[in-house]
Amino acid sequence: MSKALNRVSDFYGRVLHESPLGKEALSYLTDRGFTDEIIKEFGVGFVPSAVVDYLALEALNYSDLNALVELEHLFQQKNKAYSDRFKGRITFPLVSTAGNVLGFAAREIDGSLPKYLNSSESEVYQKSRCLYGIQLAAEHIYKADFAILCEGYTDAMAFRQVGKPMAVAAGGTYATRQQLAIIGRYTNNLYLSFDSDEAGEGVTVRTDDLARSMGFNVGFIEIAKGKDPAEALLGV
Repeated sequence: MSKALNRVSDFYGRVLHESPLGKEALSYLTDRGFTDEIIKEFGVGFVPSAVVDYLALEALNYSDLNALVELEHLFQQKNKAYSDRFKGRITFPLVSTAGNVLGFAAREIDGSLPKYLNSSESEVYQKSRCLYGIQLAAEHIYKADFAILCEGYTDAMAFRQVGKPMAVAAGGTYATRQQLAIIGRYTNNLYLSFDSDEAGEGVTVRTDDLARSMGFNVGFIEIAKGKDPAEALLGV
């Protein structure tokens, strides 16, 4: 199943960077201040509404298609056509330290709800056990002997872009014990950098309490009032 997820993730990346169908999504990311290098490093992609035709022709074989249906990533219609769970959305792949795609978070760019949509829970993907960007950050966390934990996917990208490659994102309202345990393989020093609004402050307190109970030394990176780390770091 991971092979199918890896292939479909590569395809989404090609759509974002090489297809006219990805132009609006790529502009959204670059307008927020992200470089092509960072976008490609994190494997960010885009799913056009007509993605299934492309998958069948360019990226996947029947075995892959069946695996993605089993994972509720693709849905087969009565007319035998496939519908993609993330059509019309920017995709952020959740990748293991071994480099295998486990699942996706996908963001709308047209005002659709929900704002973020995740892969279905499966034997491959459990959201509470995934840390966005860990495949890129692990070695840097170990060498620096500290990690930066933020909430949003683009926050982790922004930290790496400004020279802090030891950042990872929980991708939810707060970090879980399993996510903190992954960080604990590399360091027991942790800096928290969540949104500076009221909700973010609550997440910071909750994550701080949990991290300290697990033996972490916890510090904080202050973010300008009303902003998230990506906005503050990239100035957009």
